[in-house]
Amino acid sequence: MAQRALKWSLLILILVEIVLVRAGWLSIGQAVAIVVLIEGALTLVAGIQAIRAVRRYRHQRAAGRGGVEAFEDALSLLMPQRLARLVALELRLWICLGRWLFRRYRPDERDFSYRKRSIVSALVVLVILTAPVEILILELLIPWAWLRWVLLALAVYGMIWVIGLYASLVVLPHRVADDGLWLRYGLLSEACIPFPEIADIQVAPRKVPDGRDGLRVVEEERAAYLAVGSRTDVTIALRRPQSFRTAFGRTAPVDTLHIAVDAPQRLCEAVRARLSLVAVRSGTEDSPHSER
Repeated sequence: MAQRALKWSLLILILVEIVLVRAGWLSIGQAVAIVVLIEGALTLVAGIQAIRAVRRYRHQRAAGRGGVEAFEDALSLLMPQRLARLVALELRLWICLGRWLFRRYRPDERDFSYRKRSIVSALVVLVILTAPVEILILELLIPWAWLRWVLLALAVYGMIWVIGLYASLVVLPHRVADDGLWLRYGLLSEACIPFPEIADIQVAPRKVPDGRDGLRVVEEERAAYLAVGSRTDVTIALRRPQSFRTAFGRTAPVDTLHIAVDAPQRLCEAVRARLSLVAVRSGTEDSPHSER
């Protein structure tokens, strides 16, 4: 409440200063003093917010959240939530690109790739091959130098995003982790499904209704499709609805997940092993259904 009052007081001070200067009731020195006062107050607010953001980041990291997620949550104290999410998404893009370019990613038996059928790899090749042609066309057809530079910057940025998306498909696979089953489509969509919430997992190839890659939630079916190459390979039934985290927020909760993965049988076996371990630890007799 005090923070909100301080923000409103700063706005009121600015408006009052404008009125007084236009009316000629303030000298230049007085106007400068007010500006310095306002700048000092703004700096104070920014400092307080920065300290709160750092504390929240450390708290989230201590609670086990990932670095980018904790950064986004802390950044939401300094800017709107959606803008914070976009900034964190951009940061994650560059992290994925760096890990891929410098070979900092080493998959192990807990990781399960899903990119083999993806058209993004072909798109990367297409973008790299056509980039010189696009640059030449810009040079020949655009007479204004400033516009050529703007379009060139946009073209380069778009190329970086396409390559970064492919890099994220490589370095962010599905993962059978200690805290649950992580399901991803690069940096665009992800969900962590706790093992106790998984009722069944089966190899069940199917076509996606609209043929798109990536995440698609069908609310009528209460199902999510995480497709690659317009197909999914594994179906997961949940005990309780779960949602995906995307670049634009959380999806609607779903009861069934249809997931693309390059090694569906191995993923099912790994998840079933975890489910059996969870059942033993909890002292129940629940076990995953056998594959049909």
